[in-house]
Amino acid sequence: MKYCIYVYEGNLKSEDLRRALVMEAVSAYCQGRNIDFDAETAVILKGEKGKPYIDGLPVHFNVSHTGTMWMCITGPQECGLDLQQEKECDYEKIAARHFSPDEQAYVREHGLAGFFRIWTRREAYGKYTGQGFYGDMPSFAAPDGSLPEYTGGAYLREIPIADDIFCVYCTGGKDDEIEFFG
Repeated sequence: MKYCIYVYEGNLKSEDLRRALVMEAVSAYCQGRNIDFDAETAVILKGEKGKPYIDGLPVHFNVSHTGTMWMCITGPQECGLDLQQEKECDYEKIAARHFSPDEQAYVREHGLAGFFRIWTRREAYGKYTGQGFYGDMPSFAAPDGSLPEYTGGAYLREIPIADDIFCVYCTGGKDDEIEFFG
């Protein structure tokens, strides 16, 4: 299946702008697939755990932002996306509290960058399932120290952006593809 990722860079302080960007991304996806969608009347709702959706629309989407970069993934089935700019934090303490033993070992070996690689996987997966970061999570690091593409019934793929920006999207299909626009 094909998913689209819409990218925007700029000032994100306005809630109206963020809503307009979602509507633009969803609208572009729908236009390319002959799906009726009226961005002017559409209402973004939230599921029980906060996952956004548009009632009655056969399109799934998810949003993430960091700094001045904003991204929205749209597609025919559930999807999740996380984008994080690396910043100093007490990553070892956070990993000890929230990560599996294999994930903690990965962070010890790879430091701050390893922490953000795991964090973005956990966030994208939690958004994909709708359970959030603290929902039922598989381990995103294998005992051999690798980061498997498939875990917990989903596929996680990194998108290279910059050395200090980590991005992962999550979908249900091995052969799912993404197309960028924006």
